[in-house]
Amino acid sequence: MDLASLFTPSADERIGLELECGLVDSDTGRSAGYDRARPFLESVLREFEAEPATEAGALVGVELPGGAQLSLELGGAVEYSSAPFHAVTDLVAATRREMPAIAALARGANLSLLPGGLVPFTPTASIPWAPKPRIDIMRRYFRGLGAPAAYAESVMGLTLSTQTTLDYLSAADFREKLTLLVKVAPVAAAMFVNSPLEDGRVTGVLSRRMQMWSQVDPARCGVLGFAVRPDASAGDVIDWALSLPMIYRYDGSGYIPGPARPFRELMADGASPTLADWRSHLSQMWPHVRPRHTLEMRAFDGVSWAALGAGPAFCAGLAYHGPSRRAALALLADVSAADLEQAWEDVAAKGLDALVGRRSVGATAEALLGLARQGLRARAEAGVEGRDAPCLLDPLDEVVRTGVTFAERCLGDWVGPFRERPAALVEAYRI
Repeated sequence: MDLASLFTPSADERIGLELECGLVDSDTGRSAGYDRARPFLESVLREFEAEPATEAGALVGVELPGGAQLSLELGGAVEYSSAPFHAVTDLVAATRREMPAIAALARGANLSLLPGGLVPFTPTASIPWAPKPRIDIMRRYFRGLGAPAAYAESVMGLTLSTQTTLDYLSAADFREKLTLLVKVAPVAAAMFVNSPLEDGRVTGVLSRRMQMWSQVDPARCGVLGFAVRPDASAGDVIDWALSLPMIYRYDGSGYIPGPARPFRELMADGASPTLADWRSHLSQMWPHVRPRHTLEMRAFDGVSWAALGAGPAFCAGLAYHGPSRRAALALLADVSAADLEQAWEDVAAKGLDALVGRRSVGATAEALLGLARQGLRARAEAGVEGRDAPCLLDPLDEVVRTGVTFAERCLGDWVGPFRERPAALVEAYRI
């Protein structure tokens, strides 16, 4: 089995996003549950003349005509996965065309699509799990880990993000972009913190989501420490993945627990895992940056609908413009894996006021934002992007200029004009 075949470089550079939204009751803000999610998905199926996606006979997603997908997440949220685009401006425009029409169908059933970093009003004990057979296997696996996975169920059922997928063109390009994104992730996350509420309560931190992700499964989540080395490669990713067991696998008729042994041992003892097992195994790891056939930035809290394009624009501006990418790597040259681990913890609580190593996260994030803007301008001048591409970063400029994060704005609204009413928050922040 050729394990490296799932790390084949792309022929060109495209951008995709995965927008996760809570599917919540418009009055209570709580996750709706499958008995309401299914009719919503059926309405999307009809209105878009789309194709259904099912698991164990249950409708759990929709394949949209333009290549995007809408899927039900583990805890009842929904995820919009775009088709890939060469220009981030085209990606954002397509998402802004489709998602409001989808959201309108939800509103017809008194449901709302709520972006952000965490479904803010659903208690962990009341997560309405989707009818996906692998969920019970995953829950049992994480429970078996004990304290290191204390927040696994909250992460599975409540956390939200807007993730960006990027391409790499060669082994050298993979190495450079992986190192860049891994080093950038906890620092840039400070500009995106947006989950200060949990179960309707003020948590005292700016990103409860980031805190939760720190206690899921340290072996398969967090900072890819090897990626900070200048010689990091797909081989390092493969070695890391081989050292971990599968959580689950598909045996042809359904999902079953994976063998409680590292994948490497399965290959060595004649268990004959398949390429499909390997592909599934790579999807059962959730570092801040997930490397496979693409590089997936997973570190950022989801932000408001108005700021939808900020994450993809930031990532593309840095990663897809050589001078900006190399300047960012030089800026972060002395940042270690330990610095990144500590920054992740500190950013969750302090946002832009945290440190990475001995330097200010806020100042470093501002410098990275400037480099991303330069990259987008260069791409626009080259005709790769629309002329308004740099404007997608304006919401982040406001964050670093004012020092007021999305989380702090949310808190101000919650205790101020919303008067701690879930319906008011949902009405203001939904798509």
